[in-house]
Amino acid sequence: MSVHFEEAGRGNSPSIVMVHGAGGSSATWFMQLRGLARSFHVVAIDLNGHGRTPDRNPDDVTASYLEDIASVVEGLHEPVLAGHSMGGALAQLYALEMPDRISGLILISTGARLRVAQFIFDLLDNDFDGYVEAVGKYMFAEGASKELISASKAEVRKCPPEIIRRDFVVCNEFDIMDQVKNIRVPTLVIVGSEDVMTPVKYAAYLNGQIHESILKVIEGAGHSVMLERPHEVNEAIIEWVSSSLR
Repeated sequence: MSVHFEEAGRGNSPSIVMVHGAGGSSATWFMQLRGLARSFHVVAIDLNGHGRTPDRNPDDVTASYLEDIASVVEGLHEPVLAGHSMGGALAQLYALEMPDRISGLILISTGARLRVAQFIFDLLDNDFDGYVEAVGKYMFAEGASKELISASKAEVRKCPPEIIRRDFVVCNEFDIMDQVKNIRVPTLVIVGSEDVMTPVKYAAYLNGQIHESILKVIEGAGHSVMLERPHEVNEAIIEWVSSSLR
């Protein structure tokens, strides 16, 4: 099994493995690959069917994505596992199954349950251009730069609609509301104050359920907080690792 990943930083630094959300790729994390490389060994993976990792046409998509994560995590020494949206759901599942393999979690714009509105599936099935426009509308806070939104929509078009659809099925089926309290690794929860897809109350629930967790709300940011406010996200990660893991 070959899983492509982008990496930056020194190999002898603490490692952070980053997992993208639905329809994303390692490009989701380009501002973290750049901004965290002085402090960490940053590894951003492409789940199968995304970016440069070949699709395995899995029967169990969630299990295949967890295998992708495991193949990278197991080659490192107790990295921090970070995930955005669907990637955050996968990171939680991995932490429940393999807590001894990681030193901590970073959960960005995610929740313990990720219900998906039916109109998202309808757009993916019938109007991909409409879906791309919806990404520009719902993924960012008001005031996000037009250049950032345009670049993000161009990235979305690189992922086939059928792959994006199966990602949202993974999200829609994800529900660990009654299990998330069993996560026993230090956790940083990050959310944008203007996130309409996984609002602050989702992050607050995670923070309330995960015993050893810290909540960081980034003001004026939406669902793609790591792209909208990269410096604030990076600073929050550096501060949390310094205070909680070292």
